[in-house]
Amino acid sequence: MHMKPVKVYKMNKDFKISPKLIYMGEYNLMNVYDSLQEKLTRIMGTYQWILNSTGEVFFYSRRAS
Repeated sequence: MHMKPVKVYKMNKDFKISPKLIYMGEYNLMNVYDSLQEKLTRIMGTYQWILNSTGEVFFYSRRAS
């Protein structure tokens, strides 16, 4: 499994000014994991992912540089 850092933002009305988070995602974003290695679930048809343990929704921005 090839992992790469990706930028995500918490999905809320002020997501553009919220601090970005760097999570890890598998190649082609098949899976995304937070900093505690919890797997996020993709919301199909969107660039959004949900962290099932908290119900927080995150917006995938792009691969981190």
